[in-house]
Amino acid sequence: METTIIDKNNESNLFSAAQRRRNFVGRFGPGICGLSLLLHAPAVRAVDVLTHMNDNNRSGANTSETLLTPANVNQSSFGKLWSYSVNGATYAQPLYVSGVSIGGGTHNVIYLVTMEDEVYAFDADSNTQYWHVNLNSGSFVPVPIADITGSSSLNIVGDVGVESTPYIDKSGGTMYLLSRSKNTSNTTYHQYLHAMDITSGAEKFGGPVEITASGFNPEIQNQRMGLAKAGNNIIITWTSHEDMHAYHGWIMAYNAGTLAQAAVYNDTPGGSLGGIWQQGRAPAVDASGNIYVITGNGTWDGSQNFGESFLKLNSSLSLLDWFTPDNYNSLNASDEDLGSGGAMLVPGTSLVIGGGKQATLFVLNTGNLGHEQSGNGQIVQHISGFASGEIHGGTVYWNSAANGQLIYNCGNGDHVKSFKFNGSTFGTSPFQTSSASSGGEPGGFLSVSANGNANGIVWAAMGTSDSDHGTVPGIVRAYNADNIGGTELWDSNQNSSRDNVGTFAKDSNPTIANGKVYVGSYSGKVTAYGLLNGGGNLVITNGTFKLINHNSALSAEVFNHATTNNSPVEQWAYSAGNNQKWIVTGVGGGQYKIMGVESGLALQVTGGGTGNGTFISIGTYTGASNQLWAPTATSGGNYRLTPGNATGSGLDVQHSSTANGALLEIWTYNGGNSQQWSFQAP
Repeated sequence: METTIIDKNNESNLFSAAQRRRNFVGRFGPGICGLSLLLHAPAVRAVDVLTHMNDNNRSGANTSETLLTPANVNQSSFGKLWSYSVNGATYAQPLYVSGVSIGGGTHNVIYLVTMEDEVYAFDADSNTQYWHVNLNSGSFVPVPIADITGSSSLNIVGDVGVESTPYIDKSGGTMYLLSRSKNTSNTTYHQYLHAMDITSGAEKFGGPVEITASGFNPEIQNQRMGLAKAGNNIIITWTSHEDMHAYHGWIMAYNAGTLAQAAVYNDTPGGSLGGIWQQGRAPAVDASGNIYVITGNGTWDGSQNFGESFLKLNSSLSLLDWFTPDNYNSLNASDEDLGSGGAMLVPGTSLVIGGGKQATLFVLNTGNLGHEQSGNGQIVQHISGFASGEIHGGTVYWNSAANGQLIYNCGNGDHVKSFKFNGSTFGTSPFQTSSASSGGEPGGFLSVSANGNANGIVWAAMGTSDSDHGTVPGIVRAYNADNIGGTELWDSNQNSSRDNVGTFAKDSNPTIANGKVYVGSYSGKVTAYGLLNGGGNLVITNGTFKLINHNSALSAEVFNHATTNNSPVEQWAYSAGNNQKWIVTGVGGGQYKIMGVESGLALQVTGGGTGNGTFISIGTYTGASNQLWAPTATSGGNYRLTPGNATGSGLDVQHSSTANGALLEIWTYNGGNSQQWSFQAP
């Protein structure tokens, strides 16, 4: 396998690949230089998004985001990195798990589910797919929405498969989700709880198990809210489609280890309706495992029927407490569901808040929700006109160093608004209001990223027009969380040819983790946004990878399986050899050591050289700067790899060759494809 290579330094001699390797050590000599100046990047903390809206409070906040700041989220430095291709619409929020043992290494993984009953595991730092499972086979298909509503252009367009956000138990390596299907051979309808291994997609615990209960109709009951875990039970709720047919608000609990049904609760057993939907927001769960949900239009008697109410239940679904506003009858008469917006537990307090279509925010004490009384004076607070349109997506929370505790909301056709919280009550008028508004129903779906109580950003996914029925284009907006009334930081339509998000996905909040923002759509894709070329260092999870050159699509490998110091590194077609696998480990300051699996030696700039054309080799790791590499995102899941001893350079392929056997070197960074590398599962 001899390949002729022309030296980038325009040397007159032409050498075969074998000759170049033989001359390698003699040309540069052995040795490793001392420490040089390290590149500095923000400290990175592992982040997981395992449940809808980040945590059991449903705060919607990731407060460990060290890479994205109001200073670097702008049109020039932030935008689309890639899109994950999926089959079907994504109503569920993407879930993110760091440090998964998958694909022969340790990687960050994004889990996606679609209305076509399909489940995907993708690398969170590239568009590599690890596994994909179709939950149907044979005569089973996702439920056509027209079977239920008689139309394909109402609240749901197309099929109904996995609609709600799953729940992931990271310690057990299990993802719980609910699917819906139609058996076309006998026209029957089914709903199933799945427990899937996050490393392979395989079913666990004898699953899936079919959802059944006396009076439960799997065809018409709509499972919209995200799944939750309370105690050792997986909690699932149901509502209706378009208020059609004879439905109830159901909650069921299934044992997380066996998938055995543990409890069933019907909120209108002596009446009807009372759907539990919260625009997709999962039940809030407190530290004792108690569950908080808000119900919609339905029968109410304060005894066994609890339409238009806040409910508190334990993990075995015994009703512990409740609150019903005194105008529940008029809410029912006007189709003003109290439970359209969802419950949020205010972090660090004993308060639960929520509101619905009447746009009133209710603030309750979890120790005494208050039941029903004329005037609603028994509760902590209620704010009429909290939003200028119906509340659907619900509130998110952040504690700002500059402005104190804040909640954010974006109602139907409303602007993003912040409200101050003094530890006991909320301000009754907005603290700040954004200039742009949502296109209509159902308003904006919000998330917050921040580094503790600094560098807060509010992310809003919304439609460009009313999307109650049918589909509309979507837009993602970013605001400085301390100044949402100021200039918008970025939105996906500023450079729509690059950043377009596709069709708006209702119920799906943006997921922010480790410098990236993941947003679903109904367009068969989930888009990953992040810092663009030169925008800053991105996180590479510690793990084992193959290093693929963007120009040649060949893999970095140690020549001839060598295991001695100063052996050269070349590129070659990937064959899964251990000389083509690299263990990547962060050492701080945004830098990494890259160790050969077979040799146990470090990828290094030979002899500590800093000049163009200095070859790359392996050597005993000492922590010297020529053995440290800083990855910086470019585009399409690729990275520039900057050596610590030559910070103006990048890891390159000699003469930008696409041939097997071309040696690796450093060269002044120019953004060429031969200087772009992707970290892929080996």
